[in-house]
Amino acid sequence: MPTLTASWRKIATLDTLQRSSHSLAVTGGKAYIFGGELKPRQPVDADVHVLDVEDGSLSTLSSSSSNSSPWPPSHVGATLTSSSSSDTSLYLWGGRGGKDMSALTSDSGTIWKFDTKDQRWEEVETRGERPEGRSYHTMCAMGDTLYLHAGCPSAGRLSTLHSLSLTTLSWSALPSAPEPGRGGTVLTALPGGRFLARFGGFAGYELGGLDVFDVRAKEWRSIEAGVEGGGEGPPKRSVHAFVGLREELDLGDGSGKKVVALMAMGEREAAPKELGHDGAGFFHSDSYALLSHPTSTSTLPQFSWLKISPSGPTPSPRGWLASALSPSGRGLVVHGGLDERNERLGDAWVLELSVE
Repeated sequence: MPTLTASWRKIATLDTLQRSSHSLAVTGGKAYIFGGELKPRQPVDADVHVLDVEDGSLSTLSSSSSNSSPWPPSHVGATLTSSSSSDTSLYLWGGRGGKDMSALTSDSGTIWKFDTKDQRWEEVETRGERPEGRSYHTMCAMGDTLYLHAGCPSAGRLSTLHSLSLTTLSWSALPSAPEPGRGGTVLTALPGGRFLARFGGFAGYELGGLDVFDVRAKEWRSIEAGVEGGGEGPPKRSVHAFVGLREELDLGDGSGKKVVALMAMGEREAAPKELGHDGAGFFHSDSYALLSHPTSTSTLPQFSWLKISPSGPTPSPRGWLASALSPSGRGLVVHGGLDERNERLGDAWVLELSVE
């Protein structure tokens, strides 16, 4: 009988790339790392660090080598996203900079686009129903559309959802997600091109729960996802990794159940909320697969969680990390973050799934 297996592999230990609250996108077998903080609320360099996911080699692109092309300032709590319909462009939006943590993206309606082939940034004008500036939001891609959700504006936390067409460069406001508003959540695109899934976040306290947005029907549903084998589902968390796979991964056990997403780590309950990223918290080291179930009675699949126990060495517990779908499309890449000693980390790992 086929068995779902998982394994962690350390890509590299990057002592010169220790940071948290940064952004990461993967395309063409490489992880592109940008922004973040080494000291709380003090942005690090604005370089683009390029990590080869296979061999761990690292190169750096800086504004000084950009041939006078525009270059974004360093960001804390921004998002860097690869388009699933292009293997050369990355999109940077939002975040904060400076000790006062003022928003770097406002109603000006621009988004930064990075061409990984030409190694150049371009500030692109957008139009439509533009989202307000914020940090610690989440952004994912489905086809030629980016979806931007939640985050922290100048005051409070948001539950809004916007889409940006990369064809027309026009924003649209979509129905807001179930409350409360939150920062540090993750929204990811599930395989199949129809559903977005959200888990966790922080609203002054840690959140759990699975919420799914139907892109076609333009509506949210809160899901009661069971747990394979019984027991409790994933504990509440924020600033974690949660990625949808490129294609469904059939368990091969005749049940028809398929892995559609993978979640790992993050900050857990009982962290000193008044400190935020100024102080050490408490973090998860666990990982879960999200399964979809075949059903003939609903357009929305049923979902369940499967706790997985990866083989090999494992990364230390952490949150405030950067993550993205692995080059294989069956796993996730994580880099950096904050640990329970209140230290910023520089190691990079990949967690891969297979059915054997």
